[in-house]
Amino acid sequence: MTQERDNSKLILLTLLGFSAAFIVGALCAGNYDELIPGFIRICTRPSQFTMDYFKLGGLGSAFLNTGLVGLICCAWFYLTKAKCAGLSVAAFWLNVGFCTFGMNALNILPFLLAGFIYAKVRKQSLASVANGALFSSALAPFISELIFRYPNLETSGFSVIGLIGAIVLAIAIMFVMPALCAHAPNFHKGFDLYSAGPAAGFLAFLVYCVLYKTVGIEVPTNTDLGDGHRWFVTIFFVIVFAACIVAGYVLDKNCFKEYKKLWKSSGYKCDFTATFGMPATLVNMGLYGLFVLGYFFFVQGMTLVDGELVFTGAKFTGATMGAIMCMCAFFAQGVHPRNVFPIMIGYAVASLLPFTLYATGVVDAQSWTLTTQGILVGMCFASGLAPVAGKYGFVAGVIAGMMHAFLVTSVPLLHGGFCLYNGGFTAGIVAFLIAPVLETYAKVKNEN
Repeated sequence: MTQERDNSKLILLTLLGFSAAFIVGALCAGNYDELIPGFIRICTRPSQFTMDYFKLGGLGSAFLNTGLVGLICCAWFYLTKAKCAGLSVAAFWLNVGFCTFGMNALNILPFLLAGFIYAKVRKQSLASVANGALFSSALAPFISELIFRYPNLETSGFSVIGLIGAIVLAIAIMFVMPALCAHAPNFHKGFDLYSAGPAAGFLAFLVYCVLYKTVGIEVPTNTDLGDGHRWFVTIFFVIVFAACIVAGYVLDKNCFKEYKKLWKSSGYKCDFTATFGMPATLVNMGLYGLFVLGYFFFVQGMTLVDGELVFTGAKFTGATMGAIMCMCAFFAQGVHPRNVFPIMIGYAVASLLPFTLYATGVVDAQSWTLTTQGILVGMCFASGLAPVAGKYGFVAGVIAGMMHAFLVTSVPLLHGGFCLYNGGFTAGIVAFLIAPVLETYAKVKNEN
């Protein structure tokens, strides 16, 4: 029990350190005159998927928003006396991960209030609902929508009635999400690390239909992407991920021995912090983070322009940065380079289909490449299918990655872009389709 408490404190301090790093990043970004005004814009505009906070508020303001939400999450864990474990790490990173393209320090607050009310009504400890309240924020775009725009197509300003409606909706979501999340593993059989994704996705589908489709209100569109900040984001994450490796080594000089064992894990229903310790888990965060960053830095989209082959790199927009952070969300609960690499290959193989159809004249335009923004973000959440590769091998992982790539840009049609866990929702659908087939026909991979 003492070791568990010490581990919890170490996790919370680590998350606090990450939050502080984003605040420092905001100060290093410069343009101080726009730091607070940009942050206010981020908090007072609709955040329907995908709004690039780098473009809306500015680079520094987006980092500030990320750091503040991180601090809010840490304060929430501390005040609720939650025992931080791998799931808490995931909840933290999924919240800060969306702080550059959909979540902010305002639209997360109703869910924390809802968590408090839920605990009181259900007569449960706040600690027991701490993670659930943070996962409920997957529907945060609805909060901003109700407060600042609904039922209009353009932002209409703050609405008291909208705020009341947003709080009521957050409470309703909080009372439903725990039950749905508890049932979600029965849907995907544990093969979607973003387990709250299907729960959030189906619930967002319901809310979207009630607020828009059923009553005949026109659905607004919100996608607005900038050119990104490639080098600033890259340098920032290199420093953060390298610091994780150093911190792991400082905490335990034998951490790399434990990491070798972690590397062999399938990632299926596991908590690295409990099994291998926080130092080895930090090493995984660092090495896996650098691996993910390398993918985004070097990946190339392939297309034809006037009959010539053209390659395009990824833009490091707010959505790209958020995808990197979300992809790292389960570094303590299932993902590492070995079981995510097949998923990446699956995306690369899937990209050959739209390219081939366009190159052969079957279609007039290529629908997507590997560096299309929706695909970049989608690949992030496809990493939630890592247990498929970990348990059933490389080929199964490739097939899972391909299926995710084919589905991910169509799933937003179900929820109107109001579910931030779109990729996790998609991963759940893929797991629902592929897990029973693999259980019937495939052999479980030897983890040794």
